[in-house]
Amino acid sequence: MTRRYAWADVGARAFGHAPNGHWRTTTFLAGLTGEGLIAPFVLDGPINAEWFCAYVQKILVPVLRQGDTVILDNL
Repeated sequence: MTRRYAWADVGARAFGHAPNGHWRTTTFLAGLTGEGLIAPFVLDGPINAEWFCAYVQKILVPVLRQGDTVILDNL
């Protein structure tokens, strides 16, 4: 959100700066159990199917115990 108005001397133009186009995406994945978070994973960028499958196979599945239920929620 940027300001729509600014102060300047009478008859002078008000100059300002608004950031644009330098936003970065960070993705955080983790499992939630009754004991707390498990298998945290941070990715510098947006998630895609390839990265998600790699997370599930290499990070999440090894820490799951028998009888655990996995629910996927896209917040």
